[in-house]
Amino acid sequence: MGHFEIEFSKTAAKNYKKLPRDYKALIDLALQKLSNGLPVDIKPITGERDSYRIRVGRYRILFVVIKDTLVITKIGPRGDVYK
Repeated sequence: MGHFEIEFSKTAAKNYKKLPRDYKALIDLALQKLSNGLPVDIKPITGERDSYRIRVGRYRILFVVIKDTLVITKIGPRGDVYK
């Protein structure tokens, strides 16, 4: 993947504010790597088109690719984020 601009949905922004401080730093690092085109643990979401997830410890970041923009749709614990 190349260089991307990152935007948060309202839901993702709320999810981000509720995260523990240590995970916020890890998620910031993962998003910074992603926006600069560096490798991170990305996998497509089965059954969804242009939807992906990033694994950051026990949390997941769900996002959609729209042209050169990544729209973060949800951030949460592994078990709950896909619901």
